[in-house]
Amino acid sequence: MKRSVHILVLLAFAALLTQGFQCASSDVSAAKKALQAQDFAKAKQSLEKALTTNPNDCEALVLLGDANRGLNDADGMVTAYKKAMECPGVTPKQRDEMSVKLFNAWVGQYNGGINKFNDYVGSQKESDLSESAAMLEAAEQLKPAFSEPLALLGQIREMQNDTNASYAVYTRWWNIEKPGFETIINKNMTLGMPRGSFLKSLGTPLETKIDSLSGGGQLYKDRFDVGGRPLILFSALEGANPDALLEGWTYNPPDNIAEPEKWRTRSASLTPLKGMAFIDYQRGRRESAFQLATVVTKVKPTDPDLVPLRTQLLQDLGKTGEAMAEIEGRVKADPKNTLLRVQYASLLSASGKQDAAVKEYQDVLGQDPNNETALYNLAAHYKNIAGTKQRTELDKMDKDKNYKPDVSYMDDLATAAQYFEKLRRSPKYTADIIVLEQLANIYEVRKENGKVKALIMELEGLEEINKKNKEYYRIMEGLYGRNKMLDKMKEAQEKGEKL
Repeated sequence: MKRSVHILVLLAFAALLTQGFQCASSDVSAAKKALQAQDFAKAKQSLEKALTTNPNDCEALVLLGDANRGLNDADGMVTAYKKAMECPGVTPKQRDEMSVKLFNAWVGQYNGGINKFNDYVGSQKESDLSESAAMLEAAEQLKPAFSEPLALLGQIREMQNDTNASYAVYTRWWNIEKPGFETIINKNMTLGMPRGSFLKSLGTPLETKIDSLSGGGQLYKDRFDVGGRPLILFSALEGANPDALLEGWTYNPPDNIAEPEKWRTRSASLTPLKGMAFIDYQRGRRESAFQLATVVTKVKPTDPDLVPLRTQLLQDLGKTGEAMAEIEGRVKADPKNTLLRVQYASLLSASGKQDAAVKEYQDVLGQDPNNETALYNLAAHYKNIAGTKQRTELDKMDKDKNYKPDVSYMDDLATAAQYFEKLRRSPKYTADIIVLEQLANIYEVRKENGKVKALIMELEGLEEINKKNKEYYRIMEGLYGRNKMLDKMKEAQEKGEKL
């Protein structure tokens, strides 16, 4: 589901913020007049003077927050409002209104960060990316308990090639979101789960609010009590779906925010968890990567990024049996999921169960005839089988000069060629020099010289895009040498040596 992630500003409360304060000092009275005249600098000056005399003047702190807001001094606004919210003389209603003002400022920074990021996508200007990051950081300062800006900020740091900063941002996000994810997992809920299913599990909500979606449909907001703490689930009913589907939650929101903030619509993000998992994997922190991947696959069992990573990590951690049993169960539950079938085939192959792996890959092609992974692995499988058979026959010939070799491996090579030929019709593999090399080698063994020459010409046409690729010249040197094109072989060798 694609829907705007921009957040709406909450309506301000009707009551005047300063209602209930008594006996204002002359400096505070002067500040009020300056605020009414929108002379924010003068108001700030008077309020700072009042606070010098009485640092705990609650009314002065509230008004200082207003003055700083008028001056676009976000840090000053946050500092004043937060100190005012701790004042014993401030009413709950006044605290809520200050929280809403901070929230509205947060919305402005967060939405601004999103807009600047979108500008960067179109412009590719680093300045747009930097501005986006600055706005998201400002949003974090305004509402540290709200994690949404951190998910995008972490991505930006990755794009800026600052992996350490990215991981640190994602960690702050996870510190906020971890209790909610753990609650969802403990209650056996998953993203995309029908609302009716979690209602059966959790019972009747304590409260439900229903909003209309701009593109049609409804958004359900259901509040439950889980272990004495509130859990608000957000599920959307759209299109032809018979039931609303779970897409996010808020767990145990802070007490110091206004009620409307607690009900703000949220969609669960998995990006930070994925980012942390892949960074851990790349840095060799297999156990940490596994734990993060497990969280993702529990809330989204079919995640295309983390399901394969988790299976790989199980193998890396010496849990191949567990990985096999787990993925077998997933395949049985969802036999039409070609991603799972391909991963299962790969695991079978790695476990030495080649025949079972081949059958899985062939079943995948039955559902998706152009599946690139299945085509490549089947081509490689039959070529490897042919190579093994050929070496066996050559050994027999070395031992017995009168031996007549079994050349049935030529049929395996023909099968491999068929898969490679189909694979290279895919745009991704049309100019893949490894696939073209494999094909040329097959046709060399099968003595299909016309096809070999055609592939050499095709590879020659790819030199311009591979002129800095040493592997390309290694391939060409071998092809030229085996086909008695010695001048070209020497030229390819010299070009490769210069790289």
